[in-house]
Amino acid sequence: MRAKATRLMNQSKSLFKYLKNTRLFTGIKNLLIHILSFIRAVSSRIRLKITELSKAENLIPGFKKKLVWVFIHALFLVVFTVALQYTAVVRFDESSFLRWATIVKHKVFNFDKKPDVNDVVFIDVAKDLALTDDGEYGAPDSTMSGAKQAITDRVKLARLFAVLNEHPNQYKYVICDVLFEKPAPGDSLLRPQIEKLKHVITSAIWNDDTLVRPIYNVPYGIVNYTAINKVLLTKIPVYFQDSLKSLPVTLYEETTPNRFTKKYGLTWLNGRLTFNTIIPEFYYRPFDLVKASAVQKVNTYNLGELLFDPDFFSLLKNKVIVIGDFSTDQHLTNLEYMPGALILWDTYLTLREHPETISVYWLLMLFVCYFLISYWIILHPDRKLEEVHVKIKIPFFKELIIKVFSITLILIIINIFSYFYFSAFISLFYIATYLTLAQILIDKFPKLKAWWLRKMTESNLNETQGLRPGPK
Repeated sequence: MRAKATRLMNQSKSLFKYLKNTRLFTGIKNLLIHILSFIRAVSSRIRLKITELSKAENLIPGFKKKLVWVFIHALFLVVFTVALQYTAVVRFDESSFLRWATIVKHKVFNFDKKPDVNDVVFIDVAKDLALTDDGEYGAPDSTMSGAKQAITDRVKLARLFAVLNEHPNQYKYVICDVLFEKPAPGDSLLRPQIEKLKHVITSAIWNDDTLVRPIYNVPYGIVNYTAINKVLLTKIPVYFQDSLKSLPVTLYEETTPNRFTKKYGLTWLNGRLTFNTIIPEFYYRPFDLVKASAVQKVNTYNLGELLFDPDFFSLLKNKVIVIGDFSTDQHLTNLEYMPGALILWDTYLTLREHPETISVYWLLMLFVCYFLISYWIILHPDRKLEEVHVKIKIPFFKELIIKVFSITLILIIINIFSYFYFSAFISLFYIATYLTLAQILIDKFPKLKAWWLRKMTESNLNETQGLRPGPK
């Protein structure tokens, strides 16, 4: 045993001696030397800054008190940022950031590859319609009585689901973005088949303070979303009206062990605080829907054409089946118009790939950045950027524009890091506006205070002079 250990030691020494003479060893050695030098330089710089800060206590009046306000202000900004993320507030100018960030993230750097490329199939029902009585046109005795409305052909859906029920364990899930809100022809065939499906979820909407849900006994999720000016889709809610879960969230809970809950008016994911809104990552876009191609793999079929193939189940086997109107049900996103069913699928993938939880490290990053910003505007309000807008003659507007630009630029850098590293988008406009106004007020506060004290002194002098006794 001792001889074996000695031989192993000798071999190790020989190997080390060989590596010592190689360029790789020399390179690693030089790299370690540079790293240690860098650490020493940074440590010296930090010690110097700490010394400067300790001296600042004697240079800045009320330094400790102002430092406490810096800490409180940084905490307030963190809470303010989380509150903005918790709501559905996104402005048009912020949607531009989201658009370019999405393009850079997915197209340039390819951070998130397209999930489930070979495990999903899309079925378009836009061309498979049936007519039903439309009672919304007016009373039965009106001139519009007997009017018809085009809806998705429920008989064809019944045929599709009947085949799926013959293979209950050979498909993954059915996402049916069709609103079955009223009885229609074909219900007698569709009801038993859709209610028998093992893995299915359908759509519901909140309309005029009323939940419009399927008439069948099937799982469903809300498909409402937040839009700017009721046009541009921005965020998908986790909870709608405080109790109704959206379709992607319900599907996420059905396919994973994770669970969302509502407590104290806040949203939680597995006991951890999370946002109540989701900004979809558009992994799939309209050009990914391939109906006929000699080069690309087909993944999209019209319902009627699919049923015409007697062996169509082979195209659906072991796949997620997304059913919807991919032709006319279009919604404007920050990238382009997209089908509603595709947006729901993308939102589900966003949840699955990047669960929307509030990271402690994200909060820490925000606090550090906001602390530095607060330290600058509270303790050093007299230090300004160099004049870059020399053509602006009005001092107030010159100061306003310069400060908006500087604060916005810092926040954009923070937002880029937050979005790409933590997958959390920060609403910039309201934070930048608040910080700009706060900076101006803090800068003007000594002058306002001096003006107010001067006015109060003059007022007191006038009152004193007015109380002098008159001539006897």
